[in-house]
Amino acid sequence: MVSGRGPTLEVLLSRIRHQRPDAQIIALSATVGNCEQLANWLNAELIQSDWRPVTLHSGTLTGLDVRIHRIDGTGEEEWPEPREIQGITTRSLQAALDDTVRVGGQLLVFVNSRASAQKEARELGKHIRKKISDQDPIYDPDLSDKWNDLADSLTRREDTSAMGGRLANAIRGGVAFHHAGLTGGQRKKVEEAFRNGDIFCIIATPTLAQGVNLPARRVVVRDVRRWNTAAGRTLPMPVMEIRQMMGRAGRPKYDRVGDAWILAKNKDEEFDFIEQFLLSEPEDITSKLANPTALRPEEDPALLMHVLSMISTGGMNDRDSLDRFFNKTFLATHMDTEVLASRIDEVISWLAKNEMITKEGESEEVRKRILADDQIELLTEEWEDDLPSWANSASSLSGLDIAKQSSVSQPKLTPRKGPAIFGFKKANTFEFEEPEVPELPTMTYRATILGERVSRLYLNPISGRILKDGLTVAMKILTGENAQGQVSPMSFLHLVASTPDFIPLWPRKGDYDAIQASLHGHQREFLTDSFDLDEENRMKGVLVLQSWIEESSMGGIEEEWGVQPGDLRGRVELAEWLLFAARSILANDEELSSMDKTAHRILVESIDEIHRRIRYGCKADLLGLVALRGVGRVRAREMENLLGVSNAADIAELTEKDKSKLSDLRGWSPKLVENLMTTAGRAIRRKK
Repeated sequence: MVSGRGPTLEVLLSRIRHQRPDAQIIALSATVGNCEQLANWLNAELIQSDWRPVTLHSGTLTGLDVRIHRIDGTGEEEWPEPREIQGITTRSLQAALDDTVRVGGQLLVFVNSRASAQKEARELGKHIRKKISDQDPIYDPDLSDKWNDLADSLTRREDTSAMGGRLANAIRGGVAFHHAGLTGGQRKKVEEAFRNGDIFCIIATPTLAQGVNLPARRVVVRDVRRWNTAAGRTLPMPVMEIRQMMGRAGRPKYDRVGDAWILAKNKDEEFDFIEQFLLSEPEDITSKLANPTALRPEEDPALLMHVLSMISTGGMNDRDSLDRFFNKTFLATHMDTEVLASRIDEVISWLAKNEMITKEGESEEVRKRILADDQIELLTEEWEDDLPSWANSASSLSGLDIAKQSSVSQPKLTPRKGPAIFGFKKANTFEFEEPEVPELPTMTYRATILGERVSRLYLNPISGRILKDGLTVAMKILTGENAQGQVSPMSFLHLVASTPDFIPLWPRKGDYDAIQASLHGHQREFLTDSFDLDEENRMKGVLVLQSWIEESSMGGIEEEWGVQPGDLRGRVELAEWLLFAARSILANDEELSSMDKTAHRILVESIDEIHRRIRYGCKADLLGLVALRGVGRVRAREMENLLGVSNAADIAELTEKDKSKLSDLRGWSPKLVENLMTTAGRAIRRKK
């Protein structure tokens, strides 16, 4: 199943079917190619329908020519004639927008990159402003006030980024862009404005089609190809994804028909698009619970995570139970049973070697259950020298006998003069890799404290192992066992950024000098190597996080590192989660605690401090202020600089002169100051 949520959904459905076979499951999809296979897996009745709440006309826009090639609806609709929309041939999107607004609709345009979304939004916004200045009746000039108010709300904060400024400028023309580089608040405002009909058009990347219910009267797919890093070139998008985008056309209760057009450059491209995207079936979905090309357990993170979860919290602590469970997954419908069993054995071995689980030995109770269920035959250590099946068959035929010889006849040879064995390298020159022995079905397992913690935190087990090893190194440094290393905030930022759960950032050409300087200048502070040995990409993430906790503004980080606000927020949230996980592993690890109680306490407090700094994006001296409701890092720094306050007690004791000084600051008011003093008083009383 697609996306990172696919394995979790698959395991969840499998657990329901495993534990509650009579549970009712309703699965809905508009773009699944192999729905019969999914229905068979779920033991479900397949119901297929062409019904759609709003009829969808899917076609192409070539120049200014619109042709419909597919209709999804009741089946009784009239096929629309080809038509030509008004406008300039080389500016198809402007013509499509004018045509859409002319009939009282809104337009969604899908492009393949953030840069394209921003560029098209800027150009379409300019187009609308020019139309309004030319007094074109298509566009209502009274909407300009709403656009300006919305744009002002996006730039009112002191921490506004360059991205926010570009979005505001586009919105002043009644158009917005939408992609993952925006903050959650910015995306929410854009979506609300579109739903309310306050803006005419959104230019979006395909992520909008996957996660947000935002229908429009008309959809134009400008790009059907995007860059694929593995292939090193652009590749066509999946049919399923194109259909998801086109399916956003047509607003229930508002539109009788929705239009979805793919933009084509010429007739040849138009015919290709018709065959490839409009008349073909969507791709089959496949399980992502296991990586089919994995050669090692480390390359199978989803399987590692969910096998550990089954042992830790799923109540399946023996090999037979794991087999029976995973044989009910969608993965089992297209992976050979023996291959799947081998993969699970390898994962179990990895978990045991990395102290996530322990093998508790064979269970007589499990043996009896297996025999009673007649699921499988137990593996034994005994060899049976029975005749092969072909020999048994042959022996039943008259005139055929199996020859029995007592020894092999050899010619008489003189005693050898050379060694007993030759022609081989010495055994000690080889490094033998012992093959994994299949686990006995009666073998039982128990999750360790580390394994339980990793599973409950929903960590990739590899991340859990990296965090535990890094914390062990930190403890050795603090106890003096390691005399070379040092522990600093950089140590913990680098530790969490080195895990596979952290998404690295691609360096730009101008970033490499700073990255290399940090890699060489902070070697003593590193507690681990990065998971994938891609130090430069991960080090950029570390440096961006460091800028964040040193109170660089979003605009400053975007300018210095080229990291957009949405990407920054995503990395901050990942780091906050991973630091919380590190603290949880450390606090519950008896082995680390027993090394030195004082050092252990210091390490817990240090991680707690950097965790809070990541959450609030501030230096340590502001932590007593930013925890108060309504006090962000910008206001906290203003109060500290102006009045020298550092905690709730200081705020609660502000004088009238202090309150007046704060009220005079930009963005402050007397009411805001009074509310902060009330909040500070409550915080003090709670501590008492």
